[in-house]
Amino acid sequence: MTDLRTVSLEVLRRAGVVRVYDVGQRLIVLDAQGRGHALEGDSARLARAVLAYLLVGHTRNELYEHLEVLSGAPLGATDVVDELLALLLGAGALERGAPASRVVPLHTPGHRVVLGITGAVAAMNAPVLVQALLERGLVVRVVATREALRFVRVEGLEALTHTAVVADMWPVDSALAVPHIGLAQWADAMLIWPASATTIGRIASGDFSSIVAAVAASTSAPVMLAPSMNPAMSGSAAVQRNLEQLIDDGFHVVHANTGIEVADRPDQRTPTTGGAPSPAIILQLFDAMLRDNPRPRPHDTEDWDNVYRRAPETLAWHHAAADDDLVAIAAAMAAGSRILEVGTGLGVLALACAGLGYRVVATDLSRRAVALARERDSTSAVVWVEDDITDSRLHGSFELMLDRGCAHLLGDDALDGFVRNAARLVAPGGQLVIKALATAAAPGLAVLDGARVRARFGAAFALASEAPSTMPGPSAAPAARLFVLKRHG
Repeated sequence: MTDLRTVSLEVLRRAGVVRVYDVGQRLIVLDAQGRGHALEGDSARLARAVLAYLLVGHTRNELYEHLEVLSGAPLGATDVVDELLALLLGAGALERGAPASRVVPLHTPGHRVVLGITGAVAAMNAPVLVQALLERGLVVRVVATREALRFVRVEGLEALTHTAVVADMWPVDSALAVPHIGLAQWADAMLIWPASATTIGRIASGDFSSIVAAVAASTSAPVMLAPSMNPAMSGSAAVQRNLEQLIDDGFHVVHANTGIEVADRPDQRTPTTGGAPSPAIILQLFDAMLRDNPRPRPHDTEDWDNVYRRAPETLAWHHAAADDDLVAIAAAMAAGSRILEVGTGLGVLALACAGLGYRVVATDLSRRAVALARERDSTSAVVWVEDDITDSRLHGSFELMLDRGCAHLLGDDALDGFVRNAARLVAPGGQLVIKALATAAAPGLAVLDGARVRARFGAAFALASEAPSTMPGPSAAPAARLFVLKRHG
């Protein structure tokens, strides 16, 4: 190694999007404005080696050492390498530090979205939109009119979503007996992009002869439409009347953008109005609609598995340390007590209880959460079980049952199941401890107070105490209530 270089711990890595191509012995690097830099000979070979090595982040010194290994000789002065790095950084081909974090959805993760594609030429870009929706953490199902399939292939859409495209009101071999009703009930939101004049007219007039119109008309979820048609059509009295009707009916109707009319010859095309927004723009609009219409909570195991594909720091309820008040209650239990934690998530509280020497069973509705929690358990001190406390398959008797943030997610029917199973699993004289948010921070969250707890749990439990608390998360600790209930003997 040479001592001519300056020690640098700065991490560099190849950017996620680069504007680079090879031609002959040259390597061309473009910046974000399209300005080009041509590298030839040794400079081009060096740039290729640097870009290949920095696919994974490395410090400058690690890069210098790597280049010495490749060349078989000491690197000496690093001026040439540093100039190349400055060029690649300036062009955006390299970036400093950790990679840019994945876009965090501003809406509830796991939203179920039906994408309706109709017979406008913009449908050819539907795979780009599908991929963008999936990257937002959304669960996507595609329905398409037969006219739409003239512009986009089913195989590409199905490869992205891993589900069949529904293009018929009564498809053969469909998993849904009545697809337009099944999808309408399944959806948390629907996006029709592009929306042709025909489909707009069908929905506005109550003609549900296509699968896209039928789902849109049958769902209670919010629906966004992005009209796309020739300006002569979009400006017609009939289309304007239909759009006004849809707006009055509560549909979210996107304003048309400027685009080209493919009916014109290529050499005669000029920008006109009437086109659907690009996938990038429609995604922003759709995100805004989802924020204004948040889904109360995930529906089932599949949804919760999608939630736990996110980084822990994006989970509003996750905290790296167990709540002090819950740990204190557990610590007061007699030696050898059995503890059940429901809705364990990533297992922080269950592991804390196991660390106190108790026998712990921890459950969660999400298979993925259970798997992640099990990976964190280096001592195998906890029994991890995939289970739904509202319809539990567990057997046994526990002196303490802990619930941090489950009960406030449950409607009346599900809460009845929670109570029924808690009464079965908590031993006579044992305790059920519930921590719930003190206010409904999102639609669908129930507020638990002493009166409601007594009313719902009173047949099997006595409310021993109720106290203010907090629900620590990665960046905030909203107000909560802590309920301690004792199982009737």
